[in-house]
Amino acid sequence: MEQYNWIKIAAHPKNGDPIIAPNTIARLTVKGKKMFLTYKNGQYYAGDSRCPHAGGALTNGWLNNDGDIVCPNHRYCFDLSTGKNTSGEGYYLPTYPVENRADGLYVGFVIAKKWWPW
Repeated sequence: MEQYNWIKIAAHPKNGDPIIAPNTIARLTVKGKKMFLTYKNGQYYAGDSRCPHAGGALTNGWLNNDGDIVCPNHRYCFDLSTGKNTSGEGYYLPTYPVENRADGLYVGFVIAKKWWPW
């Protein structure tokens, strides 16, 4: 099982609203990494902000009815949970786990494993 370094990216609004509006895409930088954050059907999702095909800004894209993020350049679609390309071109979008905790929203980055014994 993978271990994560969890980084807090936002506190909850005092009025109880979501951190971002439903079905919108926000741009953020966490630890120097440019990412998107979106909120759909009560769940937060995060991933790389650039499309793996041609580098299109996914933060300028949209969410389709299937729950995918759509690149504005060539309309390639990616599953928000897995990063799998759902429009059939064979690309993969790096995504990151998001935890909605009592004190705010956290994004997880995989802790690299050492492959050598020293």
